[in-house]
Amino acid sequence: MKVLVLDCNYICHAVFHSMPPLFTSQQYTQVIFGFIKKLIAYSQQFPSNDIVFAWDSKYSIRKEIYPEYKKQRADKLKDATEAELKVKKIAYDQFDDLRESILPDLGFVNVFMQDGYEADDIMASVTKCNPDCEFIVISTDQDMFQIISDSCRLYNPTTKVLRTVESFQADWGCHPCLWGEAKSISGCSTDNVKGVSGVAEGTAIKYLLGQLSIKSKKFNDIAASKSIITENRELIKLPMYLTNHFVLNGGNTLSRQKFVKFCEKYDFKSLLSKTNLDKWDRVII
Repeated sequence: MKVLVLDCNYICHAVFHSMPPLFTSQQYTQVIFGFIKKLIAYSQQFPSNDIVFAWDSKYSIRKEIYPEYKKQRADKLKDATEAELKVKKIAYDQFDDLRESILPDLGFVNVFMQDGYEADDIMASVTKCNPDCEFIVISTDQDMFQIISDSCRLYNPTTKVLRTVESFQADWGCHPCLWGEAKSISGCSTDNVKGVSGVAEGTAIKYLLGQLSIKSKKFNDIAASKSIITENRELIKLPMYLTNHFVLNGGNTLSRQKFVKFCEKYDFKSLLSKTNLDKWDRVII
């Protein structure tokens, strides 16, 4: 069974920042509209109606373990103006509507979020706990490289690159299963996780493969940084400990009727064109 796994917060942020405001008489809807358009497009590109929707929790257990985790984002939020905060609320209200009501009402049964955990953890759990499935994960997060396997490919919609075990090995010279440990050594600037100073992923991989001279400064810096690496491993390796075992539910109840009802509710007239209805029918099948 081929399963499509979506990093929903990424998709929502991407469409919110790329679309002009859209609203009905009751609420803003550009995130909802853009998300459904992306959903249809991805299901056409990678034909499957077995779709997993993975969402970030608003609360992060990683910040309890490591208060500096993604601190730059928290600092930016503290400096936000009232108008900027209002814009964020407009976006996040639509995230909630999609997760809590719209996707379930359309008939999707695998809509997942876990308090304290990230979509990355959920996506990693899904791919590990359902061994009979073949997965295509849609995400731009490089941390997700570590879940690439013979049964899991990773598609970056920004670069249009579909990564496999073979393509990863060609780029990095190792199996993707080493990526989490390499990032534990090098750190992750995006998440404000500091690694061994001056050591990037390529050097970390050489260290793990035994290709780094034991006389080199970087080898000795890595060897002397076991405590940092151990702390980082807890934050970076996926899924994080105590992530739920997300076993997929069967029995989506998708239908054209539900889709039409959704479009009428939100006044998405363009999605009711014959072309788009036909595309939705192919999602159902």
